[in-house]
Amino acid sequence: MDAAEIMSRRPGDDEVATPVRRFVVIVGEPAGGGAAFRVEDPARLLRVWSLLQGTVEQLDGAVLPPEGMPGVQGQFRVIRGEVERAVSAPLAAELRRILPPSDAVPSAGALRVECAALASWVDSVVVQMLAVFAAAGERSQQGSVAAAGAGAGRADGRRR
Repeated sequence: MDAAEIMSRRPGDDEVATPVRRFVVIVGEPAGGGAAFRVEDPARLLRVWSLLQGTVEQLDGAVLPPEGMPGVQGQFRVIRGEVERAVSAPLAAELRRILPPSDAVPSAGALRVECAALASWVDSVVVQMLAVFAAAGERSQQGSVAAAGAGAGRADGRRR
């Protein structure tokens, strides 16, 4: 897991910038030696993932009248844009290749399919990201155990 340090300004601060830690998570190996597949903003991705899950649930149970479709499509576009901002350019390009954006107003069924496809894609990235976190946690825990074991010795603290 790579961490990038960024500078952040809070509203109202007079030219004061404070460092903020932001994690970038490598989630896959690029094909052909290209740029790494990364989640640039894990917190944003998790928030959007949650919103997307709610949207999928709403679409599954709702009767969508034709006059409401542009609003639902607009919401879908915003969610998709947030997903693209949360991941690296190669992952965003993969998403556009798998699920090309369209300006035409889709039918209710087509919108459900698009939303389900986006949800599935985001689910996959989130699972990969969480696997990286879990592996990092395991490595950290193993390092702590190894460090504790290296200090173990005689009862008076001296090594044998």
